[in-house]
Amino acid sequence: MGVVYPLRSMADQRKTLVGSLSIALIALIAVLGYFLMTAFPGLESTSRDTEHKQSSPRDSVQKNSFANRASKVSPTAPVEEASDNLDDETPKEGLVRFSSEEQYRAFLNSLSSRGLRLLGSSDKLRTVRVGFTNFGQLEDIDGSDISPNFPVYIPSPPDVGAQVGAQAFGANALEAIGIFEDNSTWGKGVTVAVIDSGVNQHIALEDGIKRLTLTELADDATQLGHGTAVASIISGNHPLTQGVAPAADILSVRITDDQGSSNSFTLAEGIIAAVDGGAQIINISMGSEGNSIVVADAVAYAQNLGAVIVASSGNEGASSPAYPAAYDGVISVGAVEAGGEHLNFSNTGENLSIVAPGYEVNAAWGENQMTAFTGTSASAPFVSGAIAAVMSQNPGYTAQQATNLVIRLSNEAGQAGSDPQYGQGSLDLGRALENGQSGIYDIAVTSQILGSNSAGSPQITILVQNQGTETLFNSPVRIQTPSGTTNISINSLTPGQVHATTLPLSALTSGETAIIYSSASTSGSEDNQLSNNSRQNSYSQSAE
Repeated sequence: MGVVYPLRSMADQRKTLVGSLSIALIALIAVLGYFLMTAFPGLESTSRDTEHKQSSPRDSVQKNSFANRASKVSPTAPVEEASDNLDDETPKEGLVRFSSEEQYRAFLNSLSSRGLRLLGSSDKLRTVRVGFTNFGQLEDIDGSDISPNFPVYIPSPPDVGAQVGAQAFGANALEAIGIFEDNSTWGKGVTVAVIDSGVNQHIALEDGIKRLTLTELADDATQLGHGTAVASIISGNHPLTQGVAPAADILSVRITDDQGSSNSFTLAEGIIAAVDGGAQIINISMGSEGNSIVVADAVAYAQNLGAVIVASSGNEGASSPAYPAAYDGVISVGAVEAGGEHLNFSNTGENLSIVAPGYEVNAAWGENQMTAFTGTSASAPFVSGAIAAVMSQNPGYTAQQATNLVIRLSNEAGQAGSDPQYGQGSLDLGRALENGQSGIYDIAVTSQILGSNSAGSPQITILVQNQGTETLFNSPVRIQTPSGTTNISINSLTPGQVHATTLPLSALTSGETAIIYSSASTSGSEDNQLSNNSRQNSYSQSAE
């Protein structure tokens, strides 16, 4: 899920971006944000977000409950409560899923006798999307699971903004994930599906994008640029928005209307269509509060056929990822800013997989425009592109093998090991592609974590990681705190290993700021990447 701010238009000849901000695009984003907050009340509001953190509808698959198209019925309310809250003649819709083909076919044949409207059906998922006016129409359906058709959406700007001091990536995101060479052939032979608002023709994208449309737009409507931005991060081919895997084939699957809204059934159809269309990697930069058993089935279908699904964790600042990122086996991606710090709006959780650039990233938009793309919508396609790049550079790798390598060779971030804010770490495609190469020396200061000891006194923990392919010996580390300078030597650090040093800190007085600076270096070998050898953080005590 992402937030877009207009940058500038592209010239027809690929020149530096010039000109004023696009007023039309600003208006489009404003209308989009207003629609999403009004058409799906509560999904993006601060009060709803607080309630979600206390009792999330993501905790279990919801059955025997309904939501109408405007989401006026609570997705988690039982049938009896929903019926009490709505006039019996209010149009509603739901999903009816069957465990057997025979029962599925029998129900399809019974629709007219039940007075039900057929809104859609999926043979592979044995699911029927029905419209109805009276809950009695859905009684006594043998062998069925009945569930809401949850809203799925491209969100409006995050309820929780980026923190003060967040650094923009701009055109430097590829360097941030370890790409310092010509990557124009990366992704060749790999198909990445973008399930989104559709992908426009754009100067930053190669011709030949395959397009599937599962939704129709009104005659006077314009396709949103969100899917175009996502696709450009994966396979953009322009100096100002170079993709991670420019040679990858993009399969665009449009599942939204012109306002960026969709639903569980259409998302599930999109996943099935993507897999059947040959996608090895499926990017979903959208999300839902609703845990849909039908979408879960579609995810399982894709995984059983070897496809990997990469999804944005969400922009609500919540303590669990949105769906489909929350499903088992889906690669859930959070967002960091250019300094490598977690962005406050990025959803967290124990099942977060990895983090990637997500703050003011250059991306394509509309038709031959650019945007500064912010949100986990921007982060997910970096991971999708990285998986495609690893597959193309390692012939014979499956999508799952490439994914495992990308996750395993992510850079340590936050607490040592997996943690709710950073998952397994921060995306580093360079490390994944260097796997198995010899002679790479790279030491990095990855984190400086403020905490307290058992007595409650403040302390700082500095994490240093070997991000190369050779064991490092006698690596000097220098740590400067308000209490003075500490020098240590790490005797041995194997590839990927993390060393932690914890030092006491003096308690800060009200309004005081402490600056912590750490640096590390190799001993006897030239460091291949000096940019990650030091880190500086400031910590403040709020004034009372």
